[in-house]
Formats: sequence, C-alpha cells, structure tokens
Amino acid sequence: MPFNTQQQNQANKEAWDQLYASTPNLVWGSGAVGFLEEFLRPEIARGRSFGKVLDAGTGEGRNLPLLLKIAGALTACDASEAALAKMPSEVKRDVRLAHCDLAKTPFDGASFDLILLCDTVETLPDAAPVLREMRRILAPGGALICNIPGPEGDVAGIDMTEVGQEGFLYRGRYFFRFFSDHEIAALLAETGWQATRAETMTWTEAAHPGFRAESHQHRSRVFLLTAAAS
Repeated sequence: MPFNTQQQNQANKEAWDQLYASTPNLVWGSGAVGFLEEFLRPEIARGRSFGKVLDAGTGEGRNLPLLLKIAGALTACDASEAALAKMPSEVKRDVRLAHCDLAKTPFDGASFDLILLCDTVETLPDAAPVLREMRRILAPGGALICNIPGPEGDVAGIDMTEVGQEGFLYRGRYFFRFFSDHEIAALLAETGWQATRAETMTWTEAAHPGFRAESHQHRSRVFLLTAAAS
C-alpha cells in the first residue's frame, strides 16, 4: 500500500495519545531528557536571556522543571490531550498549556525567544511543516533546540518494520525516521534554519511503561538552530 502522509500523521497521533492514556505512570519519567541540561550549560554560562520559552511536543512535561529554572515565561504544547492531562500538577500551575498540532499552533508569529523540540522530529511522518511553524513563531534573535537522531544507538534497530521509503513503525504503531547527516542538512535548509551549534550526544533512558521494556541508549545529533537569512 502506498505511503499516505496524512493518514500516517493521524494514525501516529492516535497511537501516542493511546499510549499516554494506557498507563497511570509517566511514560518518559519525571527527569529531563539526558542531553538537555548539558547542552544548555554553555548557553547559560554565556548569560543568554531566554525570556519566553516554548516546549513544543512536551508530552507529560518531563523537561518543564528544568526549563522553569531558565524561562521568564514558559509555554508547553502537545498534540496529545492524554499526555497533557497527566502532567504533574506542581508543574502545570506554572506553565501555559496548549493542545495543538505542532504544524499549526495557536501562537502569534515571533512569540518565543527559545523553543525546545525534543525527541520529536524523528517521530513525524512529515517534519518539514513543523519546522517551518517553529520558525514562524520564533522571535528574531531566538533559537530552537532540537535533537535529530540517526540510525545509531539502541533505538533504530529494535522492533522496527519499514513503512514507505524512509520510515519505520515501532511495534507496528509508532512512526520513526532516522536521518543521515546529509538528510538533516537538506531538511534544515528546506525549512529555513541554520545550525550555530551541533553536538552528537549519548545518554541512557530507563524503561518506558507500555512502550519499551528495557533501559536503552540514545545517540542523537543535538542542534542549536537560528533562522537562516531569507
């Protein structure tokens, strides 16, 4: 059957929403993703002002406690209502929340000084519209932090079946794509971004309830992106 991006987008959103609804536990845990604090450290040391911050694709909000320490005002959004509903109340009260598709957010243009797009690009059947939307809502002089994994680490080869020409379904449900350096460069150029920092980072994740039964290693390229000149 030919790959249909629109259908896969909808199926993917439903799969993630059902995952979050399937367990009372936090699927990703309460600690920030393993690369984030280390990657932010040089920016904090330089005295960078973060002002208005968006956690795009926040899930259950694992990164919000760390972002609250550096943000003047923090907003978080996700396509999963079930994920947002599970966010701990002590985090929720200090964050503006929005339920939306990442390719079409409710935010005005140039709304945020810093956007985090964590563990998201590789799960999108079509990442380009989301990256364009992030560029639209980023303020002049702002930055986007995102990670884009390649086929390294423990994730890419486990329980994956091919779908379409470049994608995989994990356990037959969750879409993933793993990008080569050339593909990353093409995607960023197409969507109007330039990398001001790029690091390959490795970290270990604990098991995720209902999703992955064992601890596993992630290896991913992590970028600090700014809007490319028009």
